[in-house]
Amino acid sequence: MTQASRDVEQHGSTNITTHTSQTLFQHIAQRVPQRLLLGVVLCVIALGFNLYRLGAPSIWFDEAFSVELARQPLPLLWHIIFDLEPNMELYYLFLHFWLGLTSLFGLHATEFVVRLPSAIFAALSVGVVFLWGQRFLNTTAGVVGATLYLLNYLQLIYAQQTRAYSLQLLLTCLAWYALFSALTSTTHTRRWWICYTIATVLAIYTHIFSGLILIAQLVAVTGILLASKQRRAGALVHFKALVICLVAVAILIIPMLLVSLQGAKTGWLPIPHRQELVGLFLILGGYHTIYLVALIACIALSIAVVVSRRLLPKLRVLMRSDIQAQKLTQKLTSLEIAWSLLCWLVIPIVVSYAVSHSSLRLFSDRYLVTIVPPLCLLMVLGISLLRWRLVRVILALGVIAIALTPVPLYYRSAQVEDWNVATSWVQQHYREGDGLVCYDNSLQQGCQVTVEYYLQAYPSAAHFTSDSPGPFSWQTFESANPDAAVDPTVLASFGAKHAHIIFIVGRIRDDAAAARFDAAQRWLDSHYHRTDQFETRTVRVYLYDTK
Repeated sequence: MTQASRDVEQHGSTNITTHTSQTLFQHIAQRVPQRLLLGVVLCVIALGFNLYRLGAPSIWFDEAFSVELARQPLPLLWHIIFDLEPNMELYYLFLHFWLGLTSLFGLHATEFVVRLPSAIFAALSVGVVFLWGQRFLNTTAGVVGATLYLLNYLQLIYAQQTRAYSLQLLLTCLAWYALFSALTSTTHTRRWWICYTIATVLAIYTHIFSGLILIAQLVAVTGILLASKQRRAGALVHFKALVICLVAVAILIIPMLLVSLQGAKTGWLPIPHRQELVGLFLILGGYHTIYLVALIACIALSIAVVVSRRLLPKLRVLMRSDIQAQKLTQKLTSLEIAWSLLCWLVIPIVVSYAVSHSSLRLFSDRYLVTIVPPLCLLMVLGISLLRWRLVRVILALGVIAIALTPVPLYYRSAQVEDWNVATSWVQQHYREGDGLVCYDNSLQQGCQVTVEYYLQAYPSAAHFTSDSPGPFSWQTFESANPDAAVDPTVLASFGAKHAHIIFIVGRIRDDAAAARFDAAQRWLDSHYHRTDQFETRTVRVYLYDTK
């Protein structure tokens, strides 16, 4: 065969391959709805943001607690989460099996591995936010709302942490989507109610704060069904279905409620005041003044546009028609959507703030991350209803550009506590026969829990011995005597058995504990030779030669 013949054959083969690829993509585009393709694209973009530097920041205590609890044997884990730690049960169980799965492939539980599920859950919730906005408003609202959501500072925090909040967000968004699909669909209504019930139960088992979302949903649905005579005509059927679902939810969460009612588990949270409210809005705005102003302005525009459509018919010429949305949502109006989003946004804030002035503290930005989806959708609601396409595009791009500005700040400040470097220093200086001492080992401080995480994530010879003073026990879910680590008598006995003492100091719970540590350090300095030390913003490590 001549070279020319081979070139022709190769060229023809390339054309066939190209034609086949084009045909395949056209076939996929025809078979897969455009909204699903857009949702997938947004999920992929969100995953990119979530995976960026995912393993770089050090694990901090709350994350280490999640991992070390999930590592426990299943019977002990089950006992703890349904008796001693009645929150995030679903997440801890998932993390337990996730760590088991990754270990089968020889993967250690490094920062990237343990945070990966949260990054995926957060990316999937972006897709649900898009579908919510696209179905119940329009495509502009779905795309821009989901983009603002994936860029949100508070959402990004928990998309990159080994905690339950990103899974909670995903399930909460699914519950809202299923609820409004059940209210507006003419087919498969029963299936949507079942999906709503399942998503709500799973969300509550993921985090008990999800129970407050039920109040927002009940108020939102009541307002929609009683807003007009047309709604009231079919309200009884929907109310009946909703009540049945809520009763089912109440029955299914009884195991969690029985344990949760034994006493408040959030006493570490302060009673909220004005500064806590201000702090919530600052973190929602990414600590960026311009974005916070844009956020407030967009929500004000949305409310103004929706109200004007209702009260000022002459101004409707400035806004888009609801005809397309009515076809998709059985005449669910923009006013009803705005009302629902406001309920989703405001009620959790108000209820948690009011309740937190009692012994039960619920007002925290980590719990209120559930209000980020309605916040982002409310921001874009008014823009998406404007008639002029050019104006919509300019405003949408402008808001997205402003929303991007806090993102680099998040990545620069993503590290909460630095345990990685300190534990690495311990591993490098550890010698056979040395003894590790950690303080403070009370449940809320967790020095040993966090160090144990790194000793197992990056295995070395360093380890806590059975005679280490004041250890934390998962069997009893406490340290029998956390102050043993600063007791001179105990330290003297410990030092007699080990050539070196590596004393690690993490978070100290109060002034009294700090005073006990200072006294112990003076005793150590007077009885042993301090050969080296290392400090980070979070952890201090002292190396003593006992011989």
